[in-house]
Amino acid sequence: MPKKDVQVKCYVDSCQYWDQNNMCDADLIEVDNQGVNQNMEIGTLGEGFAEAKTSKATYCRTFTPKRK
Repeated sequence: MPKKDVQVKCYVDSCQYWDQNNMCDADLIEVDNQGVNQNMEIGTLGEGFAEAKTSKATYCRTFTPKRK
């Protein structure tokens, strides 16, 4: 059974749910690692050192680009 009040830290500051102290402010977080090389850490994938622009770059389906 899922925990009710779990705090999730996130460092993807280009996401609209990124909040103060690197906390995720989304009501629901969906992560998908399908197609990921199982010998590789998620942190090494995506768009490298640039800001994420898509959910695939973060493997977080909840990701939504921050409005400018």
